[in-house]
Amino acid sequence: MVDYEKFYSKLGKTFQPGVITTVVLAAFELAKQGKKIISMTGGLYDVPSMPVAETKLIFNDAPPEAWAEMLQYGSTVGMPKLREELAKFMAEADIDADPGKEIIVTTGSQEAIDLVTRVFVDKGDLLVIGRPTYLSALSAFKQMSPEFLEVPIDADGMEVDALEADLKKLKEKGRAVKLLYVIPSFQNPTSTKLPTERRKRILELAEEHDFLIFEDNPYGYISFEGPMPTPLAGMDKSGRVMYTSTFSKIVSPGMRIGWLTAPQELIAKMSEAKSRISICNDGLSQYIAAEMLRRGDVAKQIPKIIEVYKKKRDLMLETMEVSFPEGAEWNDPKGGLFLWVKMPEHVDTTELLMDAVKRGVAYIPGSNFFSGPVHNYIRLNYSLPAEDDIVEGIQTLGSLLKEQV
Repeated sequence: MVDYEKFYSKLGKTFQPGVITTVVLAAFELAKQGKKIISMTGGLYDVPSMPVAETKLIFNDAPPEAWAEMLQYGSTVGMPKLREELAKFMAEADIDADPGKEIIVTTGSQEAIDLVTRVFVDKGDLLVIGRPTYLSALSAFKQMSPEFLEVPIDADGMEVDALEADLKKLKEKGRAVKLLYVIPSFQNPTSTKLPTERRKRILELAEEHDFLIFEDNPYGYISFEGPMPTPLAGMDKSGRVMYTSTFSKIVSPGMRIGWLTAPQELIAKMSEAKSRISICNDGLSQYIAAEMLRRGDVAKQIPKIIEVYKKKRDLMLETMEVSFPEGAEWNDPKGGLFLWVKMPEHVDTTELLMDAVKRGVAYIPGSNFFSGPVHNYIRLNYSLPAEDDIVEGIQTLGSLLKEQV
């Protein structure tokens, strides 16, 4: 028997199955036994809403020269026509980006997070994150062994006053933050929305304390009340914001189209980092994405999916109101894909997960969104499950939680 453990790198030894992998494997085993699992875990797309007809039409219309471009190696930074369309798309959110020099197409926004991590984060660097924050960003950052300054998330997102106080204390000690990671619009996992004044103050603090901002905006377009708030990148006047967004929540996660915009010098660095991993993005997906933007399909898809998700959110909230135990607290998201539930302190939602899966419903324990031990939160997704499954899943989960309370 080979002892593989001794061959792993220090980094390799840190790769352990995460909660989503664990849930998927458990659900697979139960499915083989004929048991149904209602997944309220990842932010997957509503299947009936996928733009299947539009995608087929684009492929059918593609001329020979387009197929040659799709099936050949492409530029590491992405197809020129896609970057041009993305620049126009971002301009509608007041983000000014040169498509030739300041945009790189990525494999979803997760690759953008990986690129920023590899290019900017060293061991011991001080990074600002929300408490809680997106679990896969947290995992990516942890690979480099930085230190985290966790800033509380309240009903309006990152608490800027707390951030300012912490930055002053650090300055007195001769320490400085290198990078602030923020999801300002419908944050994952809390679905909070950062007000304009807080956004402006974060930009001011970046100037005062000389750090970069990494803005992650996968959910901003899924706004149930009014237009998407202006991203920090649309307010940035000094070139301190790196901005990423994705097709995954608004068009299709399977296309794996994300993008990153930043000053030219930073894009050049991250392009070189990307070339050593993936060389370039899939040409077929890039062509479809460019055409969907050009034809107005994306502009039509966004309100369509907002209507679907708002209805599902309402149904989940209504069902929780009558099914969840007293003592449970949850938010009323104004956009995004998730509900954030707080249980009483004595309820360990990580320990409960497998019991929930055995009963036919899966969620993400809140502990995965903190760098330290926090055990009494749950993140629930309403974008994927069908309406009947939302009702059944929440009733099942509510029954289990009542037993604990």
